Amino acid sequence: MKTKTFFKGAVAVGGALLVAKGLDNRLETTHYTITSDKIPKEFDGFRIVQISDFHASNVPGLVDEIKSENPDIIVETGDLVHDRGSYEPGILLMRRLKEISDVYYVTGNHDLRRNDYREFQTALDRTGTRTLHDESVTITRNGAQIALSGIEDPFSEEGTTITENIHKSIKKIEKTDDYHIVLFHRANHMNLLRHNGFDLVLSGHMHGGQFRLPNGRGICAPKSSWGSGSPMLFPKYFAGHYRYGDMDMIVNRGIGNPMIIPRLFNRPEITVVILRSTGNV
Repeated sequence: MKTKTFFKGAVAVGGALLVAKGLDNRLETTHYTITSDKIPKEFDGFRIVQISDFHASNVPGLVDEIKSENPDIIVETGDLVHDRGSYEPGILLMRRLKEISDVYYVTGNHDLRRNDYREFQTALDRTGTRTLHDESVTITRNGAQIALSGIEDPFSEEGTTITENIHKSIKKIEKTDDYHIVLFHRANHMNLLRHNGFDLVLSGHMHGGQFRLPNGRGICAPKSSWGSGSPMLFPKYFAGHYRYGDMDMIVNRGIGNPMIIPRLFNRPEITVVILRSTGNV
């Protein structure tokens, strides 16, 4: 009898510990090193801090953690705000981040679905954040340069498909011989970006799979991806580093949670991408 009681107690404690670990929402920073002989030696060690899917959340310590990474630039890859509620938390975050470094942003589906999107975008522009609407900028360092582009989220109320909109956006992006980084919200459409001369894609949208197995495998795709040909369960691209040919993609797990369902084994994430030149450094 005592053994049975002890066993039940041990199972209960173990289950409680597992749930506590699964619901851990402390901020996590993940580092990736991307190497290429196209990266100029002047950019060796260049640090990019990426955040995504903030959804106007309240995340203690976020700005301090980003500052501690000494970023050369900061990028936000969509869904800075939610489609409902106040956008002010997102604006405040970008204003504070702009005090640390140059900040670049691309739209996400929740951003564009806001009834007051234009008002939100105007407020964001006033922070000094550079929104990349199917356009490119040149980033220079010690006389060398790389290209940074942003693809507008393909959300549309005009009857065009997501695939059509992505193809239109890609055609607008100027192609150069420079090392080319692209910000694009929807990681589930990774295949459409291949074979376009892009070297590194920084993406989000997948929320890490929302539910994750303890080994990190994402289980569930966001509802907004279900009609795009992407699987609802066990999506192909959910978080981490993917590589196809000469193109790398980093998928950020996101910070906020727009769903009623909690994140499970899926801590909010900052990603730090460090460029390394394999040329004559």
